[in-house]
Amino acid sequence: MKYAFIFGTSIYLSTERTVSYADADTKIPFLKIASIYANHNNSENSILSIDAEITTSDNEKVVINSNKPDVNTTINVVADDKRVQLYRAGHEHPVLDVMQFDKHEFDALSSHMTNEIEAQQPGAVFKIKGDFKVNGHRIVIDGESLYVNGDSFANGVVNSHQGVTITPDNILY
Repeated sequence: MKYAFIFGTSIYLSTERTVSYADADTKIPFLKIASIYANHNNSENSILSIDAEITTSDNEKVVINSNKPDVNTTINVVADDKRVQLYRAGHEHPVLDVMQFDKHEFDALSSHMTNEIEAQQPGAVFKIKGDFKVNGHRIVIDGESLYVNGDSFANGVVNSHQGVTITPDNILY
């Protein structure tokens, strides 16, 4: 199965459900889709579930396993069938926001994204937003761009064969 990950106005397609950060020395998986939403199945694993290991912008370590936070964190997880959001206490914007789109929601995407979704037919499409760090590198994803250490990347289409990898020079593969 293929998966599509949307960061701002860029789309990355992969057979892997993992997003990593990599520099010249290391590759660190920081987000994994543990299970996807499937409306035809009433079992517990038919909801969107994630594993994540990140740091907040103020350096609090966050570890999430199957939507459950590590006991040593102040992060709150707000989840429903198709969305998982991680919040710091007293903040209105999530540290990480992962949403799975339904087919009827594709129309709201840019044409370069809908064209790729139509052509490649991924089994699930995820929109990722947030403001967090991985290995000390700040990653900010908003509705328009992906920023890594302040540098931005937007409007791309990338086929990633070994999971999506974000690098400090904004080359995603």
